Amino acid sequence: MSKKTFRDLIVYEIYPTSFMDSNSDGVGDLKGITSKLNYIRDMGFNAIWLNPFYKSPFKDGGYDVEDFFDVDPRFGTMKDFRRMVKEAHKRDIRIIVDLVAGHASYKNPDFLKSAQPGRNEYSDLFIWNDNIWDKGSNMISGMFDRHGCYMVNFFAHQPAFNYGFNRIDHPEWQMSYRDRRTFQAREYMLRVMRFWLDKGVDGFRVDMADSLVKNDDDKTATIEVWKWMFRRIRKEYPEAFFVSEWSNPKQSFEAGFDADFVLDHWDNFYHRFFRSDPNTRGTSIIHGENDVKFALKDMKGRFYEAEKKKAYLALISGNHDTWRIANYLSHEELKVFYMMLLCLPGIPFVLYGDEIEMKTMHIPSKDGGYQRTGSRLPMVWDDKEPYHGFTSGKEPYLPFNAENIVSVKQAIKDKDSLYHFICELITLRKKIKGLSDPHVDIKERNRVFFFTRGRYLLIINMSKKDYAYEGKIIFSTGAAEEKLSSGSAVLVKV
Repeated sequence: MSKKTFRDLIVYEIYPTSFMDSNSDGVGDLKGITSKLNYIRDMGFNAIWLNPFYKSPFKDGGYDVEDFFDVDPRFGTMKDFRRMVKEAHKRDIRIIVDLVAGHASYKNPDFLKSAQPGRNEYSDLFIWNDNIWDKGSNMISGMFDRHGCYMVNFFAHQPAFNYGFNRIDHPEWQMSYRDRRTFQAREYMLRVMRFWLDKGVDGFRVDMADSLVKNDDDKTATIEVWKWMFRRIRKEYPEAFFVSEWSNPKQSFEAGFDADFVLDHWDNFYHRFFRSDPNTRGTSIIHGENDVKFALKDMKGRFYEAEKKKAYLALISGNHDTWRIANYLSHEELKVFYMMLLCLPGIPFVLYGDEIEMKTMHIPSKDGGYQRTGSRLPMVWDDKEPYHGFTSGKEPYLPFNAENIVSVKQAIKDKDSLYHFICELITLRKKIKGLSDPHVDIKERNRVFFFTRGRYLLIINMSKKDYAYEGKIIFSTGAAEEKLSSGSAVLVKV
């Protein structure tokens, strides 16, 4: 996969626990994913983003990694993983896996060695202070015999790798990010990358990519660290793809990433257009309110950075950390959303189940999901089968949502389903190369939005009136022969 073809990626995200169970234990697994590769290919997706499958205590959905170099038994074996990659590649599907670069699990053997009271080769791999009584910011005390507290990246069980500090507040224990002792973390992460690239993966989605160097407010040191790692890994694996969970394209692309996620953050165009509500920044633009000027400025700025750096925005339907898009939009509004997702520049990422309008629900936390747990529910394959075709034996590890009334089998039969709408859009995107072109011209008049894509124009009417337009209709959310009705979208050739 060369950098020139990154623009053609259309990615399907899978949370392994909940996609398909092959051995009837109630938990999804790698063999289950392999059994559904034809489904993913037939929709038109040519890449999979696979959430963590590494050995883990699952106190944060697998993002607390106990062993960066092995598969967790709940998902299968290394042999299963290699077969999944091989079968995916046979179908021209690329495999992108999560790289948890900033932290490990407190059960990670190398962390446990660093926690020993005596000096050893791993003492500096993680961040420790030198005083057990100094419980500063993000410091955890009293867990181990070492005379000090360890710093965490997120939860208490996720010790931070020691990439060093940009600003030194405590010289007695904080190391500069240029201190050679901190390079051990860089080398460790390079070893992880090499291991999985050698197993056949095509790239990485980097979790919390901006979290490496501490006291690094402007991220200049973290950018320098990523540049250092990319100079080395890209020489060895020039076709590897790297997308960052950073949501700051200027910083991410300066660091050397190929793509950067536009996450569901309250102050970006994605949230303002489709997900905002009275609990965040007020009613969304698609529902008639919010700050159009702000959203357009943010959108234009992000696309400009991507084009300037010859990189890509990663546009999401949602992900394992967000409430599902179907919780915010109606069936017809979802069509408008996917018109934007699949007709704009960048790399689209669709969360498993979003194609059948799965919704999030409030449920007790499991695997450290907390409020996110209800977005990670099992896939609804076939309502005629026990447990909706997800498993044939034990009750699923996570429950089903009674509001998820559309199964894959139903959606495939229903030509008016969102499933078919997305499949047709993907086919269109592949056919019209201009839809993956990095340049877009963006304009707006009275809440009607215009996105010029070469010889094509995407028009989205978020006003309360019909809009008269010109051009040959290529694709639309509904009837749009003379005027584009409120809440509709059309792609025309001009």
